[in-house]
Amino acid sequence: MLTIIATVLDNVKLSLGLMVQGMLGIFIFMAIFYLLIYALERFIKPKEK
Repeated sequence: MLTIIATVLDNVKLSLGLMVQGMLGIFIFMAIFYLLIYALERFIKPKEK
């Protein structure tokens, strides 16, 4: 019984670690995407009529 609980806890720890890595990757991607849009807006201004 104790070994089953230990393996379940190991699986939960590993899955939470994988989830954190995925969420961190998404936030890093979104930050880079936001900064790219911001830089393009600053350097490429629309022509005024």
